[in-house]
Amino acid sequence: MPSLQQTWDNRQFFSSTADPQIAAELSALQAEVEPLAAACAPFAERAEAAVLSASDYAPLMAAICQIYQRYDPLQVRLSNLRTFIYTALSVDAKDRPASQLMPRLQQLSAELEQAMKPLDVFLLRVDRAFITALVADPALASLSFSLHHRRQLSDQLLSVAAESLVAGLSVSGLYSWGNLYDELAGTLKCDVQGETMGLAQASNLLGHPQRDRRAAAWQGIRNAWVVRQETVAAILNAINGWRLEETKQRSHRRSLHYLDKSCHQNGIERATLNALMETTYARRSVGQRALKAMAQMLDIPQLAPWDLKAPAPASGETTQISWERALELIATAFRQLTPAMGDFAIMMAEKGWIDARPTPNRAVGAYCTKFADPRQPRIFITFEGTLANVMTLAHELGHAWHNWVMRDLPLRQTRYPMTLAETASIFAETLVRDALLKQAKTPAQQREILWQEAQSAAVFLLNIPARFEFEQRLVESRQQGFAIASQLRTLMRQSWQLWYEDSLCDYDDMFWASKLHFSIAQLGFYNYPYLFGYLFSLGIYAQQSRYGEHFNNLYTAMLRDTGAMTAEALVRTHLQQEIAQPQFWQASLDLVERTVSRFEQLVSA
Repeated sequence: MPSLQQTWDNRQFFSSTADPQIAAELSALQAEVEPLAAACAPFAERAEAAVLSASDYAPLMAAICQIYQRYDPLQVRLSNLRTFIYTALSVDAKDRPASQLMPRLQQLSAELEQAMKPLDVFLLRVDRAFITALVADPALASLSFSLHHRRQLSDQLLSVAAESLVAGLSVSGLYSWGNLYDELAGTLKCDVQGETMGLAQASNLLGHPQRDRRAAAWQGIRNAWVVRQETVAAILNAINGWRLEETKQRSHRRSLHYLDKSCHQNGIERATLNALMETTYARRSVGQRALKAMAQMLDIPQLAPWDLKAPAPASGETTQISWERALELIATAFRQLTPAMGDFAIMMAEKGWIDARPTPNRAVGAYCTKFADPRQPRIFITFEGTLANVMTLAHELGHAWHNWVMRDLPLRQTRYPMTLAETASIFAETLVRDALLKQAKTPAQQREILWQEAQSAAVFLLNIPARFEFEQRLVESRQQGFAIASQLRTLMRQSWQLWYEDSLCDYDDMFWASKLHFSIAQLGFYNYPYLFGYLFSLGIYAQQSRYGEHFNNLYTAMLRDTGAMTAEALVRTHLQQEIAQPQFWQASLDLVERTVSRFEQLVSA
């Protein structure tokens, strides 16, 4: 039987980041951009008028088909190369060849985007009849949802020349700020009780059973970021300043609110986001009760910020969970849904598709990514044997399974928004927690599992909304001018106070610096999709009794449609429900409240 690997093996693509084949591939890709640009250039004039006669249809459709036959393979090769370099930097932020290659890859991506701009703008402006005829061609049918969805913002388009300029300037004017944060987070060192360590290792200590160790780790992380707070403030101001200016330049026909753009990117309506946030705010006490019960179990008056990731208190030595045991627990839980999902979790480790072993210059956090050809997911996590690590691994394996069940679809139909991406990952977590809870034989074991549920309730009902609140305040402050570090600290403290209220003894006013989600250049408002995914996945999970043995088919069908429907259409099609109304979210919040109530009863017993 193959062993369960804890480091990934990507040598099927390149031997290392110093492999000469990378330079050769970059040159080959670069050489193909110019001819592609030449093929797209004739569409620039048509993009400005975008009025066609019936006789134009056939030759234009043939030309577009030929362009995509050249463009799609380039995208696949470039995607593979980006994934290879990004995963290398995650393991070692000081990997010099990878650090030098990432800006080149971003530049090449921008050049490819610029090459396609005339055609892209044309397709977003041309009359609807032509688009209908175009996507009726089986070779271009996979464009259908993406084109129709993006055309909703066609009145925000600039000229072809201006769109190309934006794409080109983004490499140095936007993405470099995100690169700077990633490099900073990967190389920053902090002191924890006299020991110097990287942020990833220190972050894992926030789940240490000893409270003084957690507090020292939290303080060490905070102190490290305080030293660099002006740098992170510059990063956040630059990224959000860029977005605001771009939105301003695009608002030549109608003004677009920053949340409207975010909702469009996430495949939901503004009404759905409003229903989600308003319903959650009205029930924020559920998350606060979870934290208060945790404090009671820890025998302290109130939790502090360094207690938010604390493990459940246990008698005697805390059991370390081995890598093999963690995968066994997850696979067993996944098999309750379908044997194939459990086998998949084991296969990921057997094939070396997961990297989990701690390294000195390791990135903070965890993620799932994928190679485009062959369709293979990859998971990054720093695993040190805690139950929290197990749940994070389950989360990322949920993402990987989502990718895996879509691997036969056209690549464009596998690009789903964050709101729907987080559904599969949190669904996987729920599977594991439920399985562990059923296995628990004593009240102490039940409390340990429900502790995880309580932590999740607090994260999703309080922390994620507080991040969303901060992001809104940040954007609105940036509209008035540069927001200095002290102002950002105040905004973060106010955001935490709004949601946590008296469930914590203090607030983390440096969270804006330590949480990488705020500094992702490619996508704003990265956080509320996690709340969406949490409550959405619970709503789906609750359907198991209704659909019985057919549930897995329903769930798989939903996952496969996530790249071809908005969230509202997905729920109407598969569940016959409406998520722009509070009732859907209320039902999910009722489930959370029942779990928190059960935890409170066990703690008080």
